[in-house]
Amino acid sequence: MATAPEPAPPARGAVPPDAVELVCTGDELLNGRTLNRHGQTLGARLPALGLRLARETIVPDDAAAIEDAVRAALARASAVVVSGGLGPTTDDLTREAVAHLFGRRIVTDAGALEALERRYAGWGRTLSELSRRQARVVEGFTVLPNSAGAAPGQRLETGGRALFLLPGPPREFLALLEDHVLPILGQRAGAGRRRPQRVFRTCGLPESNAAQALEGIGLPGGGIDVAYCAAPGRVDVRLLGPPGAADAALDATAARVRALLGDVVFTEDDLEEMEHVVGRLLAARGATLAVAESCTGGLIGHRVTQVAGSSAWFLGGVVAYANESKTRDLGVDAGAISAHGAVSEPVARAMAAGVRARFGAACGLAVTGVAGPGGGTPEKPVGTVWMAVADAAGGAAKLIRGLGERSVIKDFASGMALDLLRRRLLGLTV
Repeated sequence: MATAPEPAPPARGAVPPDAVELVCTGDELLNGRTLNRHGQTLGARLPALGLRLARETIVPDDAAAIEDAVRAALARASAVVVSGGLGPTTDDLTREAVAHLFGRRIVTDAGALEALERRYAGWGRTLSELSRRQARVVEGFTVLPNSAGAAPGQRLETGGRALFLLPGPPREFLALLEDHVLPILGQRAGAGRRRPQRVFRTCGLPESNAAQALEGIGLPGGGIDVAYCAAPGRVDVRLLGPPGAADAALDATAARVRALLGDVVFTEDDLEEMEHVVGRLLAARGATLAVAESCTGGLIGHRVTQVAGSSAWFLGGVVAYANESKTRDLGVDAGAISAHGAVSEPVARAMAAGVRARFGAACGLAVTGVAGPGGGTPEKPVGTVWMAVADAAGGAAKLIRGLGERSVIKDFASGMALDLLRRRLLGLTV
């Protein structure tokens, strides 16, 4: 390929120094097959560096479209992150598009190829010629090792801008962000732009209630910004201090927010989920857990087994969707189901006690509810969920009502059930 001049950036000063753009590639992101959360992942991590996600662009698996999007982003932003298109298949075209943009060749990187060979050998597989494509990089780009996958990331400094090419799979995208992109962006921005932050992850507190509570103590204000991020049953409250301020300058305000929000805060680590907190509490007490799930269909079990080391405290579970399973597998009295319905406090408590006894666990956690159309009644509409925990001291139960489609209600119910267990373990009001 003939060498061409690099894309000319606009006049110096035309690009905001804090602007970062994201270009996501992939037909699957445009046709609805894959939910794209890369913007959320990147955007949530930039403010602490004094940077902001100024724009996210999604383009198909088309080399010309990728090239145009990268060129335009480099003209607007101080840093551009491109995700996807680095794999081994014919629709992975980011390398080709960027190489054409800069008039460069695509070459095989010896270090990346060696890392690929080691990875495949560890899987007991032979590296095919097609898979070797993942070790190909744009000539002159710096290779960024991928700790979570096969294809490495790539980086180029051009015209005062930073360009990063990252794999598309979420786990790999996040690994490259944490290992390489964010540290480099932090160095480029400098300590004077960095903004100290504190994060409070809450469960069961509506976003509007959180905002009203903080407004009551004058936030945002005094140079401190507040950002909210809501998910089913969870709201993250992020405090951002002035650029260049010391962390200690934010501590007094953080203490006020901590006292204001109280025990709805389950962690102050924005990379930690409710299942990590519950697992830590169980491990500290030498306690074990078993779960009985109806409407959540195994989602609680999935969440807790995402936690490293969960085999030390998670014994197992029963997905008891049908009433017959509740009676046969968990020992729930059929008369209780007839009298109160499967979605009721007595049945939830019986499920929790039954799964606890079946596995010999210290704690039994159960969920039964109406997650989707076809099962609701005027008294128990869709989104009605009973949950219960059983332990040596007895137990506790809670009724929640969720809104949204089936997957949202299931996600909401799984998080709220784990929070019920957290509160029980801490001796908090449920």
